[in-house]
Amino acid sequence: MSARTTAAAGVSADDVFVVLRDAIATVFELDPASIGRDTSFAEDLRADSLGLVAVADIVEEELQARSGTSFRIDDSELERLRTVGDAVDYTLGLL
Repeated sequence: MSARTTAAAGVSADDVFVVLRDAIATVFELDPASIGRDTSFAEDLRADSLGLVAVADIVEEELQARSGTSFRIDDSELERLRTVGDAVDYTLGLL
């Protein structure tokens, strides 16, 4: 198992990124192709806390279904996540 894959049903960093990217695209009505790991929530997306909570809810639901693991993204942690890459790494740490 590579360092980029978690024990939770083999969910990789790339898998988490795709789920996160698609959730961001849905909530903020963006083209998924415009979202990368270095995309900033504040500067690039102008994301507010309600939008980020909606993204977190989608990510939790999708990744719990894929991994079979129950986890929760703490709403208070969302403020410290600056980029999509930060959110990928944080989420992998929960799986």
